[in-house]
Amino acid sequence: MIADQKILTIPGSSASEVSTEKIGLKAGLIICTSLITYFMIMKYLNFMHSPVAWALNFIILFTGIILTYRYYRSATKLNVDYFPGLVLGCITTAATVLPFTLFVFIFFSLADQLLLSSLKDNVLFMGEQITPLRAAVATFVEGISSGVIISFILMQYYKSGFRRKRGERRMHG
Repeated sequence: MIADQKILTIPGSSASEVSTEKIGLKAGLIICTSLITYFMIMKYLNFMHSPVAWALNFIILFTGIILTYRYYRSATKLNVDYFPGLVLGCITTAATVLPFTLFVFIFFSLADQLLLSSLKDNVLFMGEQITPLRAAVATFVEGISSGVIISFILMQYYKSGFRRKRGERRMHG
């Protein structure tokens, strides 16, 4: 058995294994679905040119990783060690960004050139000829770096918060 796997017993069912890998993959696919849905809403409402609309991708990823940590904490134990928590965030990020990058590549391969060329003002492209592959690579780099940074920040915050016991109140002062 892998060291970071925990056993979760649900009343009325047989025991099932809960691991960072399984939770990270499931959460990543849910977050990816949310990103694709949001992408299609942006396209439908003609918000593809708005930097604020694109920034919401970060908020979706951030929220998804927070909810993943909260679920993992409730499904296993309150105390989550730093390294397994960081690994969970990285697995979730990879499971989110890889299929979303593939979606972006396929979408821009099938999209009209006018839509694709309208994204050339993005800093990562710096006036170069934009292609579906470049758009996908930029999405990959932005997504992976954002997810790893989010995971690192959250584990810095939660490593002390995860040490509290259920029902324990924090002393102020």
